Amino acid sequence: MRRMRIHLACWVACLGLGIAVAPRGARAGDLKITIVSAQIDAKKLKGAGDRSAMPFSDLACLSLPGLRHISDTCGIRLAADGVTRLPNAPLPEKAPVDPMVRLELGDRVVRTYPIPSTLSPRWGYSVVVDEHLFDEDDSAAFLLYDYEGPGQEKQLGQGLVKFKEMRKPGKRTVKVGPSVLTYEVEKCGADKPRTYKYNVPANQQIADLARTARTTDSPGGEYVAVPVNEGEVVEVHASGRVAPNAKKYPDRTAGPNGVPTISAKVQYNQPGFRDGHNHAALIGQLGMKAMVIGEHKKFTAETAGFLILAINDLKTADNGGAFQVEVMVTTPKSVDERKMKKKGGSEDAGPAGLDPRVIQQVVDSHGAELDQCVMSAANPNGEIVLQFTISGDGTPLVAVEKASPNLKQASECMKKKAAAWKFPPPRGVVSARYPLSFSAG
Repeated sequence: MRRMRIHLACWVACLGLGIAVAPRGARAGDLKITIVSAQIDAKKLKGAGDRSAMPFSDLACLSLPGLRHISDTCGIRLAADGVTRLPNAPLPEKAPVDPMVRLELGDRVVRTYPIPSTLSPRWGYSVVVDEHLFDEDDSAAFLLYDYEGPGQEKQLGQGLVKFKEMRKPGKRTVKVGPSVLTYEVEKCGADKPRTYKYNVPANQQIADLARTARTTDSPGGEYVAVPVNEGEVVEVHASGRVAPNAKKYPDRTAGPNGVPTISAKVQYNQPGFRDGHNHAALIGQLGMKAMVIGEHKKFTAETAGFLILAINDLKTADNGGAFQVEVMVTTPKSVDERKMKKKGGSEDAGPAGLDPRVIQQVVDSHGAELDQCVMSAANPNGEIVLQFTISGDGTPLVAVEKASPNLKQASECMKKKAAAWKFPPPRGVVSARYPLSFSAG
């Protein structure tokens, strides 16, 4: 039985991860503001209960600097044989908050991501701004929140710092309600592009590459998770050939653009890169954003994080070869202030209640059960669409949204099996569609 899945659809003189938002590009007179960390007073928290792990995917955690050290608690893990496993690692803490910070600069805003279950979060999240942004007689507002789900952010405190104080270099603290937040201001000089040259091996999963990656340049071509600041321009050039099934078909190779995916084997692509994406192509993850890279891609980063590159293949143990890549990260010559997130705008929002990659991985892990439901059908060709409503404890409510007439019985079988599955507990209630396509063979 062949099963086809169509899934849910600066650098500047100052070092560190940041968001380039200077109106004229980084220059002498620019400032880098880093939201470093916080210390939360647990005695002053009200109405907060125990939390489970934040529902980021494994890749999102590995691509965000404040979450890399707890990445084994995120999402689910994929082994080289394609088997999906839930994480076994517990959270380092079991605190009743998932803290995040919003920095308001006039009508613009900088947002960190939430860090799960901790009273001492460390973000290391930086933003580069034109010093003249602070010429006005105004104040920057640091707001500390407890992330409780999409659109549900409970304010824990607020601290104001006069713009004239924000211009002074140094590491300082500000009271945000009963808690203390640490931030740092640095003077920045002229911007310099940085270039990374390294190999992307075909025989390792994207998440496994990210776990052991360097985050600084390697003269010897060692694999790197490239630090990128929001608003920076990233340009990737790739070359070389890989063999997606080297042991069985060593002569069947693919370049960075990959090869067309056979519809009945789309499940062998990475979750998030299934339908409509070439098999064995060069793909990437930056923060919570997944992207196809191919031979060449130039883009302005919409989020800060580490750029992770890999081959679009789920079963990598039998692969051979590698891609040779060159990644150049530069500050735009002209960065309009409007590149910053607008306060109250669509981008001024927290993450989704459950990363779509996590949902795809959980359903993937039960693929054999779904196939069994179709095996008894006289005509196994057709489509089924399952609708999942996942509650806060990870229990799904499953409905059949659509089923080909000859697969009605199979769809009810799937509904029954899927109702017994367990998803990582999301924040709030999450809904997702999961289309499937089946063909005989």
